[in-house]
Amino acid sequence: MQADSPDHPPTRAPAPAELRRAAFRDLHGSRLHGFALLVTLGDQALAARLASEAIAEGTARTDELSHPERAAAWLRRHVVRAAGRRLRDTPATGGRRRAALEELEADAVAFASLAVLDVRERAVVAAFTVERLDRRDVATIVGMDGARLERLLRHAHAKAIRSAGRALDLHPPEGGPITKRIRDIAQRTMT
Repeated sequence: MQADSPDHPPTRAPAPAELRRAAFRDLHGSRLHGFALLVTLGDQALAARLASEAIAEGTARTDELSHPERAAAWLRRHVVRAAGRRLRDTPATGGRRRAALEELEADAVAFASLAVLDVRERAVVAAFTVERLDRRDVATIVGMDGARLERLLRHAHAKAIRSAGRALDLHPPEGGPITKRIRDIAQRTMT
C-alpha cells in the first residue's frame, strides 16, 4: 500500500450516500426519460429537463425513496405534474417529435394515438400499458385511485384506440410477403 505524500493525495472511497444516489440515477434515469418523452409527446428538450429535475429531486430523497417501484411512481408523478404546468396546449406536430418517439419504437399510429390525449391521459397509458406498472403506482403517478382511476384509464384507452383506428385508415400497414400475395390475388379476382 502506498503511503500518503504530497505527490499522492489520500484517496477516499465514495460515501455510502453518494453510492446510493449514483445507483438511484442509474436505476431510474433512462426509463424515466422514456416516460417523459411519451408524456411530452416527443418534446426532447422538455422531456430531458423534466426527467433531470425529477432525478435531482429524487436523489436528494434516496432514503425516503428506497423501494424501486415506489420511487419509479414518485419520479413519474413529478414529471407529470411539471409537464402539466409546461405543456398547456402545445401543438403536437413536428418531425423531430415523431423521430424522438420512433426511437422508443412508437410508429405513426402510436404517435397519433398519444397526440389526442392530454398529459394525464398519456401518463396513465404510458405507465399502465407501456411500462406495465402496478395500479397502485399508476394511482400515485396521476394522483387518483379507485373508480376515478378506472374511468381515466378506460377513457384514455378508448380515445387512443379510436385515434389509432383513424390513423390506420390513413396509413394502412404494408405487411409482409404473405399480405402482398393476398392483396395481389384479391386484385386479380376483382379485375
